[in-house]
Amino acid sequence: FRKEDGIERGIANNTINGINYVDNRTLSIPTGSITTLFSMDSAPGAGTFVTSSIQYIRITNITDGNIPIKLMVSSSTEAMSYLITTGSSYMLSTSKMTGSLSGLTFDDIKSVKVSPSGSSGSIEYFIATT
Repeated sequence: FRKEDGIERGIANNTINGINYVDNRTLSIPTGSITTLFSMDSAPGAGTFVTSSIQYIRITNITDGNIPIKLMVSSSTEAMSYLITTGSSYMLSTSKMTGSLSGLTFDDIKSVKVSPSGSSGSIEYFIATT
């Protein structure tokens, strides 16, 4: 740890107990495409994780060059988009996307999709579940 302005700054490693399954993949995302990374639901299936078992998700843009990746997180009623720059990550610790804003109401995440901005891109995801 180091002190800066009288405040300790540093890194802490935490352990998530009860992890029974880990999925780690890298994918190439073609130019102009929208690719579904995974889905979440109450029952498992191909490319689908059980909503209640999500403990940790990290999606990282590993594209060579400066190509942002658009990340689209959708519930059954709404969607939110984020730009992930090369070398950056987006993390979740739950499947919950709840709340409301100006008439928009969110609920559990149903799918996560990506689309490269410009030419093709690459992502890595890491998912830990109970």
